[in-house]
Amino acid sequence: MNTVGFRRTIRGVVEGQRFLITITSQVDDVFQFTATVEDVAVQVREQGLIRNKGDAMQLAMIAVERHVMELGRKR
Repeated sequence: MNTVGFRRTIRGVVEGQRFLITITSQVDDVFQFTATVEDVAVQVREQGLIRNKGDAMQLAMIAVERHVMELGRKR
């Protein structure tokens, strides 16, 4: 399946914090993602090639949840 040009945006709330995840594919069957929480970029751990959009979504949600947990500790 040709995934070049794939783009999906997911918005939601985790523990009162608004997040935005964008999953894209610029190379066939390779996905990447970006995530923000309250308009601040989420630090993403290096994970190599992501070959499945579902995996990209799960990794993005983990990054968002980790970021929100760290915000809670800083308060």
